[in-house]
Amino acid sequence: MSEREHDRLPYAVQVEFRTASSFLVAYSVNLSRGGLFLETEADLPGGVDTTITMHVPGVAPIELQGVVAWRRGVESAEGPPGIGIELTDTTPLNAIIDSLVSKFHGVHILVLSGDRQDRTTLARSIKSIIATAEIMQAADASVAAALMTTEVDLAVIDVDYDADGGLKTLQAAKALNPPVPTVAITSNPSLREHARVAGADELATNPPPFAELQVVLMRALSKPVVVRGSGPHKLPPTE
Repeated sequence: MSEREHDRLPYAVQVEFRTASSFLVAYSVNLSRGGLFLETEADLPGGVDTTITMHVPGVAPIELQGVVAWRRGVESAEGPPGIGIELTDTTPLNAIIDSLVSKFHGVHILVLSGDRQDRTTLARSIKSIIATAEIMQAADASVAAALMTTEVDLAVIDVDYDADGGLKTLQAAKALNPPVPTVAITSNPSLREHARVAGADELATNPPPFAELQVVLMRALSKPVVVRGSGPHKLPPTE
């Protein structure tokens, strides 16, 4: 088999979503438009046929067919590295979406910031982006620790106000099973790196411009908790 033929062999991807809410956000952002972004540093060729099996809590596995349409490398400033898959048929999603939407009660977002005004402004911005969001506000890390459970869909953490408390909250979110997605907000380059090491899924400036906040919220909420690939072009597991 030639190298060119090998590059075009199909492969399969297993995608696991943390919650039904996470899957619904992914659907609203990408799937409803016939596409799916998978974060990976793997160098995958375009044009390869792909079978995607999605595992969503509360429903049977969903199998979709697609093709690799584009790739974004680690050097890109536009976002995390990964591949864009164009779905060839989204029909299997229709009945699943109707069922999940009928049971949807919104997303639960925890906001940690020691500054009352900053916390209130941030909560209002999040609510304007996600109208169904139920927002819990924490003034310090001890309150955030009491509120941090697997029922939280996303934690937004101001690291600038209390670096130690913010980083501990990031670590606490990552220690849960499954981990709670997090957005760390800081304008300090050193703290940004510390937040990344502590497990932040997304980073934003402080205060975050509305457009930037919208992007990181949707990206963190819709990110699968596990992506596994098999076949000639194996995706490294993201769990």
